[in-house]
Amino acid sequence: MVNLDNTQHNKYLFIEDSIIDEMFNTCKTLNQPIKYAGNPILRPSQPWEHNVGFLGTVLKDDSSGLIKTWYQNWIDNNYRVGYATSLNGIHWDKPECGIFNIGGVDTNQVLASGCTPNVIYEPNEPNPEKRYKMLFWDYDMWLTQQTSSGSVAFSADGIHWNQHENNPVLHHTGDTHSVYGWDPNHNCYVAYIRPGGPKDRTKYTRVIGRSTSQNFIDWTEPKTVLEPSASEPYIEYYAMPVFKYESLYLGLLWVFHVNKEEPKPRRTGTMDIQLTVSKDGINWNKVDPNNAFIPLGPPGTYDQGMLATTNSPIQMGNELWFYHTSTDGDHGSKFRNSRGSLAKMRLDGFVSIKANQEQGYITTKPILCHGGDLYINAKTDNGTISVVVLDEFGNEIDGTRIYDSAIFDTDSIEHKVTWRNHVNLNHLKGKNIRLKFYLQSADLYSFTINPN
Repeated sequence: MVNLDNTQHNKYLFIEDSIIDEMFNTCKTLNQPIKYAGNPILRPSQPWEHNVGFLGTVLKDDSSGLIKTWYQNWIDNNYRVGYATSLNGIHWDKPECGIFNIGGVDTNQVLASGCTPNVIYEPNEPNPEKRYKMLFWDYDMWLTQQTSSGSVAFSADGIHWNQHENNPVLHHTGDTHSVYGWDPNHNCYVAYIRPGGPKDRTKYTRVIGRSTSQNFIDWTEPKTVLEPSASEPYIEYYAMPVFKYESLYLGLLWVFHVNKEEPKPRRTGTMDIQLTVSKDGINWNKVDPNNAFIPLGPPGTYDQGMLATTNSPIQMGNELWFYHTSTDGDHGSKFRNSRGSLAKMRLDGFVSIKANQEQGYITTKPILCHGGDLYINAKTDNGTISVVVLDEFGNEIDGTRIYDSAIFDTDSIEHKVTWRNHVNLNHLKGKNIRLKFYLQSADLYSFTINPN
């Protein structure tokens, strides 16, 4: 049975198991992004700033070259939305926007009351005044009306915002959420919202909900799509930014490790980031339930308390950059410092097939081959990778046996695989094939077939 078809460019990842048929002496490994040595990179720089961080959105503007962030900060006893830009993603400027001033001083604040500002940019939006869209939690509304609610705003430039006149558009929701944006697979806007939970707060547990909209204004009531299992009595799911990577939906799940002694609703505990995966954005699984994707720092560090990611990573060259807020105190700390931090990983580096010094292999399920070049994203540690092509029944094909394969022994995100008498898969066009990767002291992150 043919499971996959590479009619078009196909990159195969190992985050989930649909491509894997057999593994021997190899294992799947969750790889953690490396925290930037210069963290934290977004700090208070004005007397009126207290807690800042990347709790919100980071977008890369390809037209201007700027990297932009809309982030939550605490000023004058309110959550406000700040705006900052960067040329290199490391050093951030906070422009004077001419919208809010504090003590007669112009600031970079663009919205008076907003928690977790999630921004998407749609350059093809017919109405230029709505090309930037924001979903936020209105703190003023919480103070004045005691209602947990989500509101929306629109902008032409990402700086000057017009709030929807009939805000709020979501009712009885938590103060954290993430906007995925327009999802063509479901033909709607999608946001991942934390439902407000039952009226009996002694039964409240934080979970991840999913809400949809056709116009970014009228949203459905969030339906729970991910919640702690019975084996996780002291875990809650605080929020989950979701982004598309190749054919998969990936989630950055904020895992709240609550204090066991505290009754519900729980307010104290630490928070790290776990990786989740879905094929449809609705049915979710943790990639590695036992390990954090972005872990807390050791005691005494700037990120020992809580981590909270932005909407998605951005690609910078051959790397993925994950912006996040880091705190030195846990969720229950009265005095804690929030800062903006960064972690980096190679492209496709989420999960690898790993072999130690003893050689192992991984065999794929059948693929309908349309010819073209085969590339691997891999790294060796004084080791090797060789590639063998099998027929659909698992038999080796002449000319692409292990002794025909050019050995890979370095580090590359896009290495072209060749054999003694073949530099591509054109001779196998129209056939059902399997690929068998032999690894020794190596990591295989992905492989790609580019058909002619």
